[in-house]
Amino acid sequence: MALACSFLISLSAAAEITPQNRKYDIRDCSTFTDQVEVALDLRKEPLDAAISAAKQGVRSPHGFQAWFKDDAAIPKVTEILKNIQSMKGLRRLIPYPNPWIAQPPVFVCVNESTFKRYGTRLGKDPYQYCQESGAFGLYLFGWRYLFLCEKFFTLRTAPLGPPTKYCPHIIGNRFTVPAELGRLADFQTYVLIHEMMHFYLGKDSLGWRTTPKEAYASNVCVNFDMKTSLRNPMNLQYFVAMVDNKCTEAPNPFLPPFPLPPAMVVEEQQRSNSSGTIDAF
Repeated sequence: MALACSFLISLSAAAEITPQNRKYDIRDCSTFTDQVEVALDLRKEPLDAAISAAKQGVRSPHGFQAWFKDDAAIPKVTEILKNIQSMKGLRRLIPYPNPWIAQPPVFVCVNESTFKRYGTRLGKDPYQYCQESGAFGLYLFGWRYLFLCEKFFTLRTAPLGPPTKYCPHIIGNRFTVPAELGRLADFQTYVLIHEMMHFYLGKDSLGWRTTPKEAYASNVCVNFDMKTSLRNPMNLQYFVAMVDNKCTEAPNPFLPPFPLPPAMVVEEQQRSNSSGTIDAF
C-alpha cells in the first residue's frame, strides 16, 4: 500500500547493518532479518520469468493482455521489473544527505518504536497504521523506506506445491477462485515486489490519495485502461504471480462484462475486502 504524503525522519535511528555486498538494507527486523532476505532473494527467478513473458506482450499466455491491454505497455512493464530485479538506486529520495547519489530501497520492519525512530506527519505512526489497516506493507511516495507490517510475517515466503495450484479460474469472463486454493498473490516475495513497484513508479504510482485510487481486486485491475494499469502495482504483482505459477486463464478485457459498470466495480472491491479469494489483498 502507498500513501501520497511525507514525514520527518530521525537520521540517528538505530538499525541492523546488512552485509556490504547487498544492494539494499534491512532494518529493525531483528530475528526476522534472514526471513526478509530469503524472500527478497527469491524474487530473482519469478522476475526473470516475468521479464521474458512481458517481452511477448499480448502473445504471453499469462494474462499480459488482461493486465496491460496492449503491446505498447511492454517497455514500461519490462523497465519496472528490471529495476526491481537489479535493485536500481534512485536519486533525490528522502532522506537525501546527497541528492545526487542513487540510493537503493531500505526495508524496515514496523514495531512500536518506528514512530519515535523515524517520525511522521501521517497523523498516526506506521505501527498504528499497520495495526488498524491490516496491511502487509506501507510505502510513502518519494521516500527510501519500505515498511513491512507485522502481518507480512504471517504469509508464507513463496508458493509451494505443484504449478497452477494457486491459479484463478474464469467464470463469465471474470476472475474467480475457490477459497481453499488460497490467494495467488499473498506470499512474502510477491508483497515485496509490490512495494518495490511503488518505489520505482514513484509519484506515478496509484495510492490512497490518487485519482483513481490504487486497486487490489483482480477484476478491477483488469478494468483499468493501459495507462492506468501501468500505474497500479497490483497489476504488475498479479502478472508476476501468474507467470511464476504458470497460470494461463485470464479474462479478455475487451469483452463483456468489461468495462465494468460502476456498481460492479463496487461489488468487486467489497468482495475483495471480505473474502478469501484471489482478489483480497
